[in-house]
Formats: sequence, structure tokens, C-alpha cells
Amino acid sequence: MGHLIEIPDAQTCPSPLTVHTGDVLRFQATGGHVHSGGGVVEMLGPFLPAVLGDNGCIFAPMGAPNTVLFRACRPGRALIDVVTGDPWHAPQTITLGITVEG
Repeated sequence: MGHLIEIPDAQTCPSPLTVHTGDVLRFQATGGHVHSGGGVVEMLGPFLPAVLGDNGCIFAPMGAPNTVLFRACRPGRALIDVVTGDPWHAPQTITLGITVEG
């Protein structure tokens, strides 16, 4: 069974980070990119938070996304970027190595 691994601060994340197939990494970030190892890791998102209202409508605030997910698809190595900070004025990119074990 895969794990949802919460990483609140990409700057403090070890690199390379070793995870297992099926794990999902959740970063508090505004964006990201898979540099290499696209078949090993896939990026999901970025996402903007939203809630379901009593009437069935989905409500989302204005602003930048705040969550990026990366899913470990198969064993191998990948290199990802995690973008944090204000995406319009002061984005900060952190590059991380990801090793996926079976």
C-alpha cells in the first residue's frame, strides 16, 4: 500500500529521497516539474484548495495554488523541481533527487 508523504518544506527534504512504488509526495508548493525520470515519477497538480458546499457547488479562493503532488510510478531515479514562494514575484525552485524502490 502506498503512502501519502507530507513534505511541508521542500528545502528541508533530503535529496536523494528514497520512496516506494505507489507513494505520493505532497509538497506545500505553487508548482513543479519532472526534469528526468518521467516514467519513474509523475507530477500531479498544482492544485488550488476548494471545498464542497451544502448545495453541491465547489468553492475555491482566488490566488496561487498551494499543493503539488508527485507519484512514484516505478523503480528508478528521477530529478524534480519544486517551486515555492509567490509564483508571480518571488518564485524559488528547489531541485530534489528521488529514488523509487519496488
